[in-house]
Order: sequence, then structure tokens, then C-alpha cells
Amino acid sequence: MDFTSGWYSKDHLQSNLTSPESKDTPQASDLTDLKRRSISGGVVVLIAQVINIGIQLVSTIVLSRLLTPNDYGVMAMVMSITAFAGLFRDMGLSSATIQRPNLTEAQQSNLFWVNVAMGTLLTAIICALSPAVAWFYQRPEILSVMIASSGVFMLGSLSTQHGARLIRSLKFGRHALAGIAGGLVGLGTSIILSIKGYSYWSLVWGNLLSGITTTILIFTFAPFMPSLPRRGTGVREILMFGANVTAFDFINYFHRNLDKILIGRFDGPEPLGLYNRAYSLLMLPINSIRGPINSIGFPAMSQLSREPEAFRAYYIKITNLLALLSMPLMAFLLLTSDSVIEVALGKKWLEIVPIFSILATVGFVQPVVTHWGIVVLSLGMGSRYLFLGIVTTVSSGLGFLLGLPWGPFGVAVGYAASTYIVAIPTLIWAFRDTPIHLRDFFLAVGRPALASIIVCSFGFLFKPSLSELSHIYQLLIFGPIFVTSYITILRLLPGGRSDFVFVGDLIRTLIGSIKKPSSSL
Repeated sequence: MDFTSGWYSKDHLQSNLTSPESKDTPQASDLTDLKRRSISGGVVVLIAQVINIGIQLVSTIVLSRLLTPNDYGVMAMVMSITAFAGLFRDMGLSSATIQRPNLTEAQQSNLFWVNVAMGTLLTAIICALSPAVAWFYQRPEILSVMIASSGVFMLGSLSTQHGARLIRSLKFGRHALAGIAGGLVGLGTSIILSIKGYSYWSLVWGNLLSGITTTILIFTFAPFMPSLPRRGTGVREILMFGANVTAFDFINYFHRNLDKILIGRFDGPEPLGLYNRAYSLLMLPINSIRGPINSIGFPAMSQLSREPEAFRAYYIKITNLLALLSMPLMAFLLLTSDSVIEVALGKKWLEIVPIFSILATVGFVQPVVTHWGIVVLSLGMGSRYLFLGIVTTVSSGLGFLLGLPWGPFGVAVGYAASTYIVAIPTLIWAFRDTPIHLRDFFLAVGRPALASIIVCSFGFLFKPSLSELSHIYQLLIFGPIFVTSYITILRLLPGGRSDFVFVGDLIRTLIGSIKKPSSSL
């Protein structure tokens, strides 16, 4: 289970062009160019995110009606293992490629071959381990599924440096297009095979064809012909940087997947399939909000790292924006969880409503609390970043284990409890010796949190009066009422009007950026 990896993971680092360690105090012209590049790149990410949300929604709605919890459970068992192996495929080298100021063709060629060698090795390891994994889960069908799924490592390794080259040259649009095309091909494949009765194999082949499509397009968009490996190109420093990124990803893997591994091992594929559907449905809106916001925020804060007051002001604004959007959304999903599940997934998934509700309480605070990472990374505090990653992973792991005797619902409750217990201590440690203070966090999230809680509380009182209506009509009624009430209460709170001024200014800036040609395309 993971609400924390959306922006400070390896994939997020690949979308940023600046390195806090290598920047001097920015001049006014640099800040202007930074704002232009950050926002234009953010617009591209936002547009791509909207399209990806559409693909994921179609996938969730259609495939949930064609496949069973057992199908998703089998795939979740396999993915929990392949996700761990995937930590080592990239080795952090794409991030190093993008952030290194002077990268030679010879260096990138060597990095290409390192990535390919690692991808090939991981494919072989997954194939060799597949019998043991099938025995561990007591599911013989996992053997063939793992062997087939292992091909994604070799495919991904072939396009790692080419994709980094696109990002390095600000070709965000082309990079996004390759991912979107791969997603569409994968979705179409999975739907067709599901209709034909291929059960979990429809998901396996969808993933493989998605990877093939993305790799081919990235090769087309980034023509780079690597030379043979050479000695003395100075890649040792780059490899060390990548090792630090991989070390954090290794720790964070357990934060993301331990809950699924435990449920799959001790409860079986069907409970895991139920839990995984609840988790995936909730992560969709969280990632869609968090991704574009942080793609704009992290490069800017890196540039402001030597201007304490500007750094602090930017953190408050970007965290406030995240809270304004994510907190009411999670409160609404908690209030209407039964309606959301039936409309999105169908009646056969209604038993995941309690799990979904508990995870919504985690999603209410997790995105804004884990924004400590944007502070730590932009200030170059790598050791603190890794230490806090270990703390959050250990605490969530204890929560999973304590809740495991009560099944998926207990695991969700344990995770929620651990999240709230360590939230404030983690923030205090993260902000120590930085321009940010704990009061800045509450200044950023206080009004959105209070307004969301008030509206949600009144919603629960009003909800029984709509119990006779169908779930889709309940959503149609609750939606406008919730949004209107949230906006009204937010404006009435002290300082609430400033939130609307900030959002309005940001929207106007985004519109202006869309109207101008962007180098990110």
C-alpha cells in the first residue's frame, strides 16, 4: 500500500531537470525562465495525466466487469514480486542522465549497456525464481504468468536511456505520447482477451504489448545509437548517484507492496484481489492530482533552495494547492464510498466498501504529509530523505502485521493507524534545520482540512434521506451539494479568500502557458 511514492520515486525524479546541489543562487532572469519551463512542462504533464486518467477509468470500469477478484489476485501476487525486481532495472541511471550537467555520448552509451545487462539479468532471475514463487503462494498457475511477465524487464531496459534523453532535451510531450500509446494498446488488448475468456492472461498480455509499444515509440522519438562500451569514460560517479536512488526505492518498495504480499500469502488471491481493487481505485484520483502539482513544484523549489523566504512561501502555496484539491476529494469518497464502488466497479465488488473507506482516511492526510519529501530533496538532504523513508516503511510494516489477523480490512486499519501516529514526528524531523516549520504545514492544510471535515460530517447526517435512491443518483445529488458547501465554508473561514485568489492566479498562468508555444512539446 502506498500513498507516498507518486512524486519522489525514481519515476518522478526522471521528470525534473534541475539538481539542487549544482545550482547557485538564481538570478531574476533565471527565475523567470524557471517559471516558464516549469509551468509549460507542467501543462504537458497535466494534459497527459488527464488522458491517462481516462485510460485508467475505462480499464477499471470495463475490466472489473469482465474479470474476477481471483484474476486480479493472481496478477497482484506476480506484480508484488516483479515490482521488487523492477527496482534494480533502471538502477537510478535515467535520473543521473537527466541531472548530470555534462554528459558525453560515450557515457550514455555505457549507461545504455549497463541498463540492458541489468534488464536481461532480471528477466533470467524472475524466470528462475518462478517455481519458488508459485510454491510460496501455493498457486501453480503463477509459474507461467511470472515467466511471461519477466519480459517487461528486458523491454524496459532497452528504452531507459532513450527516454531519459527525451526528458533531458525537454521533449515532455513526445515522452508522454509514447506512454499514452502504450496504455491504449495495453487496454485494448486486455479488453479483447477478457471478452474471449482469457481471465488473468488478458492482463499479462496487455502489459507486455503496452511495454513493446512504448519502447518502439521512445526509440522512434529519441534517435540514439549507442556505441560499444568503452573504458575510462567516467561513469563511476554516475553509477554511485544511481545507487543512492536505488537504495531509497528498495526501502520504499516494502512501503508499497508489503500489504499485498502478506494478504496474498495468508489470505489468498481473492481477498488480495478485493484489496487491490480498493487500493487501485483510490490511488487513481490521488496520483492524478499529485503528479502535475509536484512536476511543477519540485524544480522550482530546487532553484529556490538558497532563498529561505521564497522557498518557504513556495512550499506553503504548493502544499496548500494539493490540500485544496485532495482533501475534499478524499472526504467525498469516504462519504459516498458505497455509491462509488457500485457505479465504478459493479455490485459484485461491494464487499470492498469498508476497505475503501479506511483507505480514504489514509488518503486524506498522506499526500500532504508526505510533501516533506519535496523539502528534503530540493535542499539536497539525501541522507535524511533515506532515513525518513526507512521510518515510514517500518511504521507502515508494523501496521500491516498488526492488522493481518483481521484480513484485508485489518491491514487497512493498521496502515491508517500507523500513518496518523507517525505523521507529526516525521514532519518535525523533516523540517529540522530547514526554512520550513511545522506551523507552515498547518497554515497550508488547515483550512482545506477543516472545511472538508465539516462538509463530510453534515453529509453523513444527510445521507440516510437519500437511501431509497440508486447509487448513481446519490452521486449526482451529493456531488454538486458537496462542492458548493465546501467552497462556501472555505470562503467563510479566516484567510479562505486568499486560497481562491491563489488558485485563480495559477489557472490564468496555466492558460497563458497553453496559448504559447512550448519547448516541452
